Amino acid sequence: MMPLALLALAGCLALGPDADNIQARDLAPALPALAASDASVSPAPLPGVARLFRLAELRRIAARFGIDAGAAQEICFERPVAPPDPSRLAEAMQRSLPDAQIRILDYGRMAAPQGELVFPLSGLRRAGADGFWSGFVRYGGGRRFPLWARVRVSVTEARVLAGEDLPAGREIAAGRLRLEKRAVFPAERIFATSLELVAGRAARVPIPAGAAIRLDWLAPAQDVVRGDRVRVEVESGGACLKFEAIAEGSGSVGQVIAVTNPASKRRFPARVAGKGRVIVKGAS
Repeated sequence: MMPLALLALAGCLALGPDADNIQARDLAPALPALAASDASVSPAPLPGVARLFRLAELRRIAARFGIDAGAAQEICFERPVAPPDPSRLAEAMQRSLPDAQIRILDYGRMAAPQGELVFPLSGLRRAGADGFWSGFVRYGGGRRFPLWARVRVSVTEARVLAGEDLPAGREIAAGRLRLEKRAVFPAERIFATSLELVAGRAARVPIPAGAAIRLDWLAPAQDVVRGDRVRVEVESGGACLKFEAIAEGSGSVGQVIAVTNPASKRRFPARVAGKGRVIVKGAS
């Protein structure tokens, strides 16, 4: 192989973007008898590098295929490269974010091979006030040549906002939420985009009024929350006693939590049986 600077002198033949190997038929200008052969004779060169077949190698290839090298002349191949076209970069980005407003602020100008331009959403991340987008050219049977661009990009998406301060652990009612459309930096699905995704669930952390609610801030609502007054049903033999107590822990149906009888100050375990309801079995 030889460096890019010698390509002009070599008059190399260009390989197609999908070429992964140099096939025997590609050598037909030097060895016409191979024009119909699909056999591979060499890996395709890397971008910016030429693959030169000298006379001695051509004679060996001719012998391998049982043909006469005759008046074969040296031949070389190259994978054409050129600086990226920003308009094509923008088109590739738009395919990943069809409804986004995208402006390219800067991009890598290293000569790249021909092929399919791809800017996956997974390559986009926030970088200060703007974004940094990593992409690639897919060429040569699945190889990738890296690309990058600094971009200003926004999409209009629905966001569920807290209509008031939402305490941790409490079920969130739909009336305490509001839905707004906002121009935002594209993000993975970390924010709630509909009221149905939030209403009826509980906040893992306190959420201040006006904050856009992230999905990882939410948890299934619990049937009993620490500090709630709960109805206790004590079943012992054929008797059933009912009274109110204070939950000392939080839990859902089937879980055991501690509760305190406010009259006797006695603390005891009880199993959550429903919304605001616990059951005690036995003589407790």
